Amino acid sequence: GCGGLSEGFYQAGFDIIAQIEMDKWASESLRTRQLYYELKKIGRSDLYKKYLREEITKKEIFTKYPYINEAILNRIFQIKIESNNLQNVIKNINDSKKYHNISKVHLLLGGPPCQPYSLIGRSRDPHRMENDKRHYLYQYYLKILEIIQPDFFVYENVPGLFTAKARGNDIFKKILSDFTKLNPPYKITPPLEKLYRQPRSYILNSADFYIPQKRKRIVLIGYKKSLEDKNINIKNIFAKLQEMAIINRTKGYYTVDDAIGDLPRLVPGEGEDNWWGTYENEDGHDLKSYQIKMRNDSPGVINHRARKHMKSDRARYKFFIEHHINGNKSATLKDLIRERPDLIPEHKHLDKFLDRFKVQWWNHPSSTITAHIGKDGHYYIHPDISQCRSFTVREAARCQSFPDNFKFEGPRTEQFKQVGNAVPPKLAKVIGKIICEELIKIYS
Repeated sequence: GCGGLSEGFYQAGFDIIAQIEMDKWASESLRTRQLYYELKKIGRSDLYKKYLREEITKKEIFTKYPYINEAILNRIFQIKIESNNLQNVIKNINDSKKYHNISKVHLLLGGPPCQPYSLIGRSRDPHRMENDKRHYLYQYYLKILEIIQPDFFVYENVPGLFTAKARGNDIFKKILSDFTKLNPPYKITPPLEKLYRQPRSYILNSADFYIPQKRKRIVLIGYKKSLEDKNINIKNIFAKLQEMAIINRTKGYYTVDDAIGDLPRLVPGEGEDNWWGTYENEDGHDLKSYQIKMRNDSPGVINHRARKHMKSDRARYKFFIEHHINGNKSATLKDLIRERPDLIPEHKHLDKFLDRFKVQWWNHPSSTITAHIGKDGHYYIHPDISQCRSFTVREAARCQSFPDNFKFEGPRTEQFKQVGNAVPPKLAKVIGKIICEELIKIYS
């Protein structure tokens, strides 16, 4: 993807030496983000800001600093991971290690495609995606893990993985079984026996880590078994995350208002896919703490253009917003069908997706941002009735905890997909900091 995991681990203090991605535009976003870090190293963040403002091109920056282009090419690799090119993937990683003079890899990050495990995806497939070949892409992750042999690995996926099946087999049990066969041996925190017994107890919700979004994901953290001799506490890494989540939950959640309340107001069709402009209140007066963090080191607003909506969709959006404002519970399609039959959408299977239109209320965390937002925004209706539209890319990115200076490249549909497929950087940062602390104890 576009690098939510790696962005968070960068923020936690890791140096990400190689990123493998098959998608054209996600790869370009990775290159752009790497450009930010390379320019920051030499004290030229001003050039990156000029790039965001469309005052300078990447080509012009690379002409002035050709070694930066070379460094990026040796970190970001656009390549599809499959059986006939796995050796090329490994070669790219080793070439990057050599180029950056790295002898030891401490960590492998990854999240193989989640579509075959997704509950929504399975509900739409007559075969429940049991015949989808992507079920077994995790095996490439394991092969790379065995060859690279990092100290730790982080494996992220959707909760639907617990119940996914392929040809009648339980995929989650198969994955855990394959992890136990690794050589050198790795252990997973939490321990496998607990995962088998209480799998759903080991889901992390992004909202529990000061991210304004309800997003539940499986995160498997593994480490070389031999490292227990140097630091026995590494087996408690996931327990630390659980404890942190419980404490944070008592303090309340960040909300949609925290996330997007300061962003420029737009009506459908307004805004820009790239540079929008400077912040409307640049002095930062009356900003929420989350908004201040998102604005850090950013010259202004990017990736902030509202979709154009059909008149009928805007009428539906207005109905769902007004229904709640008038003191009712959030409306579903059943309410629309009963109260405004003239607005019933011409879709099949309306009964299966009664909440296909969903307002993201100011005083709650947002719903899970998924790649489906690239197809339509009905599930991500802006709460401001005067705007009466769906989320922009930047608003979705704010709910995902991407900083404002993180630029998503490509057409807007591709930008949405990148945001929806990503791990929230802020969650990755929390995980990264805990792993970093344990690594320091091992190597100090």
